[in-house]
Amino acid sequence: MVSKQVITVIGINLTVYGLQEYLALGLHTPVSIMFAVHGRLQNQSKMEPIAKELCKLNETRKPDESHLIVITYDSPNHGTRLVHKLSNFAWIEGTQQNPNHAIDMWSMVHANATTISELIDVIEHYLFGGLEESIVKVWGVLGFSMGGHTSFLAAANGNYN
Repeated sequence: MVSKQVITVIGINLTVYGLQEYLALGLHTPVSIMFAVHGRLQNQSKMEPIAKELCKLNETRKPDESHLIVITYDSPNHGTRLVHKLSNFAWIEGTQQNPNHAIDMWSMVHANATTISELIDVIEHYLFGGLEESIVKVWGVLGFSMGGHTSFLAAANGNYN
């Protein structure tokens, strides 16, 4: 079974998978963090099966390989962060029309990629306590649909050596 806990960071409720298993190993164990980003009109719960399956890979990792922690959250204007439903719709979707679809999508993708960058800056403190240096070996991001666009933008803008 994969552990799951909710923590709030920068005003966003994050769901963290695999953290308890990592903490049981000790902070000397290599660790990687993957952000899993949902698609348009969805919420973070859609990424839970993927997060759990990815964390199950920890069961077969070798001692020198990184333990994987997966983080999900609701994208801007989705799930618990929904403030204006029409902004999530396409130009014409069923009976809904969104004349601002392009800029709405760009705004959400850009804000999402920025959120990932901001989380990378601070998440280790929330997960592992105050550390003198980073212990995360690899940062990753994956997503579907809008989450996929977010992933590309976050990766393109990232410089996390």
